Amino acid sequence: MTVQSQTSPTPPADAPLPHTPECTPLFRQPLADLPEKSASSFAFVRAVRRNGLHLWARHAYEADYVEERLFHQKWVLLNKPELVHRVLVGNNGSYARPDSMIRVVRPLGRHGLLLATGERWKLQRRTIAPTLAPKMLPILARHVSTCTDEEIRALAAHDGAPLDLLAAMQTLALKIAARSMFSVTIGDYGPAVRAAMQVFLQRHAYMSFGDLVLPHWMPSLRSIGRAGFRRHWLALIGRIIDARERLPQAGDGPRDLFDALRSARDPETGVGFDRVELCDQVGTMIAAGHEPSALTLYWALYLLANAPDVQDAVAAEVRDVDLTPDRAADALDALPYTRAVISETLRLYPPAWLMTRKCIEPDQFDKLSVTRGTLVIISPWVLHHHRDYWRDPEAFDPARFLPGAPAVPRFAYLPFGTGPRVCVGAQFALAETSLVLARFIQAFETELADNAPVLPIALGLTAPDRLVPFRLKPRRR
Repeated sequence: MTVQSQTSPTPPADAPLPHTPECTPLFRQPLADLPEKSASSFAFVRAVRRNGLHLWARHAYEADYVEERLFHQKWVLLNKPELVHRVLVGNNGSYARPDSMIRVVRPLGRHGLLLATGERWKLQRRTIAPTLAPKMLPILARHVSTCTDEEIRALAAHDGAPLDLLAAMQTLALKIAARSMFSVTIGDYGPAVRAAMQVFLQRHAYMSFGDLVLPHWMPSLRSIGRAGFRRHWLALIGRIIDARERLPQAGDGPRDLFDALRSARDPETGVGFDRVELCDQVGTMIAAGHEPSALTLYWALYLLANAPDVQDAVAAEVRDVDLTPDRAADALDALPYTRAVISETLRLYPPAWLMTRKCIEPDQFDKLSVTRGTLVIISPWVLHHHRDYWRDPEAFDPARFLPGAPAVPRFAYLPFGTGPRVCVGAQFALAETSLVLARFIQAFETELADNAPVLPIALGLTAPDRLVPFRLKPRRR
């Protein structure tokens, strides 16, 4: 094992945290103890299946990079921002998606943006990007506001009884994804989509031994199950699209993302999506668009329930903000503290906790030689908890992201990735989660119904280790 230490200066221990109320202790994120040494090859496979946060030992959170060997393959975890920049931006052409990731993601969107490469990826990116451009935000914000109000009315009926807030956020995020995509409620298809996503995350989203050692074109024991899931998923998305296409067109402009995708043409070639590509793009956007947002909202509400002073600050900010469908898009500028809470939540609990690349052309940077075939790992989880980039990294402190705070370390904060492959829906996700959180705190005081700690588990995404009961009480204005 090779560990390279970081030499960047660490802020002094007594440096004040900006905008932090005096005498208010910061809530610290509960975490399991880190292992003292790196995982062996077989322990690596077990950790990937059970909790990826156990992949790296304590020293990884202080190092520039860590080199290891996984069976026949060398892998390196990169933490230094300059190294991250080189792999994801500066020399990204020398790195490709590894076979293991292709195996995992392919069931959701074989022909979609996540797996497309070369000219095909450029065409899809050019075609999809305008559908999520700022000009679409008023349309999307209206759908977010409408769905959130419906969910708030449903949750108010619980009258303070304990409830599963993660399930509620998953339901809400799926409604928002469906309404934003199709202008209509997902209706009868909602339970089927939720059930399919649970099957994918629980059975197909983690890497097995075969995924790690076999090329993506060679069948593994898990290939049959994933192929069956893909057939089911494409059929489900196809039925939803068929139902949407039967609706009459109203007005001249796009009503939703589906209208925009269906009419989208590559600005250089004029080519649009065929039926399979359209299904894969829609399916990918629904899957990637609702589960990460649901988890972000769940973790944000969990943090606010544990930090009443921060929740009160959000409540004060949103008290008189108009978040109705007609004004929701305009309200975003009035929510800097709420956005800071979302940004800090994404730091502490990044939904996508792992990015992997395979070196396809030898590379040399810093004191590290990367040979062809090396697996390069960039973990937003490790970066966001790295002791050289964040003071008190386990502390929940939204002030880190307020205007006037010290600049966030570049390429040390990657909730949506970076470079050419940065998440195309990042701005919509930030707007969506900020608006939902603001409206929820307008409506409810959020409390936990038990005091047991909640630990994060990283499998497909960063999720809680148990179901946590919450109480929602009407907020007094």
